[in-house]
Amino acid sequence: MELQIFVGRQPILDSEGQIYGYELLYRNSEQNSFPDIDPEQATIHLLVNTFLSIGVDQISGKSKSFINFSGDLLIKDIFSNLKPEYVVIEILEDVEITPMLISRIREIKQDGFQLALDDFIMQDQYALHTELFELIDYVKVDFLAVDDKSRRDIERFIKRYPHIKMLAEKIETEEQFQIAKQSGYDLFQGYFFAKPEIIKGVEIPANLNLHVQIIGKLNDRNPNIDEIANLILHDISLTYKLLRFINTLNFSVPKSVGSVKQAIVLIGLRELKKWMRILMLQDISDHSSSGRVKALVSYSMSRAKMCELVAIRTGYPNGDEHFFVGLFSLLDAIMNRDWEDILPMFPFSEEVAETLQGKKTDMTPYLELAIATERFDMEKINDISKRFGLSKEEIAAYSNKANHWAQQLER
Repeated sequence: MELQIFVGRQPILDSEGQIYGYELLYRNSEQNSFPDIDPEQATIHLLVNTFLSIGVDQISGKSKSFINFSGDLLIKDIFSNLKPEYVVIEILEDVEITPMLISRIREIKQDGFQLALDDFIMQDQYALHTELFELIDYVKVDFLAVDDKSRRDIERFIKRYPHIKMLAEKIETEEQFQIAKQSGYDLFQGYFFAKPEIIKGVEIPANLNLHVQIIGKLNDRNPNIDEIANLILHDISLTYKLLRFINTLNFSVPKSVGSVKQAIVLIGLRELKKWMRILMLQDISDHSSSGRVKALVSYSMSRAKMCELVAIRTGYPNGDEHFFVGLFSLLDAIMNRDWEDILPMFPFSEEVAETLQGKKTDMTPYLELAIATERFDMEKINDISKRFGLSKEEIAAYSNKANHWAQQLER
């Protein structure tokens, strides 16, 4: 079985019963409950699984995603390139409100994000920091945890701030729903409407030691982008997530990115270093992948190098796009998803995308040759090698070099 990843989501509805957004919940299995994990780590895993692995387009589409943040994560600023129109930052109920935090929240607000107070109850710290409520867009009230009197006190307080939408959560009965509507709530969430559902994806195996090497290179006084790009290319997981990162998050990039080096230049070393650390935190859990997925990744790496070597030999100076074609040629099998779902996640050039879909392009013979060599399809090898003007000895040498390169990365 391949290594699966999970994200829970529960719909948030408006008064007409239309989906307004989803609260995203960390899950580490199909069991629909919060695992025993530090909340900060849970949010980091949730962000990686949502935005870098499964894809927010598959989880909440164009609807808003409500995501919990601890006070430490708010200060650390790990979400500065999320798209603010789609993300609502939920401030957990146990976060201490301080002048420093309010200043940070003001910065987040200026970046275009909306903010929510989760599981809101009246606390002395809110009376001391009323300026907080000028920055807040949503207040969530737990109908199971708060008694009627406390709830009415909350409602009277929040109505001083007409811009704040009140969200009734843990709604479990028709009676609670009607009370919430009559009390002026705008949004609703709870088992009465829908239990959280689990969205599953397939994680691509990553090399933790390689993460450490890359972060070390990024910390050099004068980082060498060529060396960093070469290290990233050694891991299909990192290459996948880097491209996914720049295409999903809020970067103004061209539709096609031709190389990892170009991707690094586009996002900058500072952002790369930040997200590498987050990815490393996720992978410290030392999870292992199935033999099936590891085999597919191994084939992908061999194909990538084979395509690159032949491309350079036949007149392409660096062979980067040919490398990408080989590297991602089995991604549909690894992820158990159709290309129609996968391709929108990536800033591939049109030719790379068409090649991966099986359409005939100038790159197609390079991928076909790589596949033929792994299958020992001599008829196909002879046909393509003649078209490229390559000898059987050259093909054999490239195949051996590609396989050796891939095997080195598995050690």
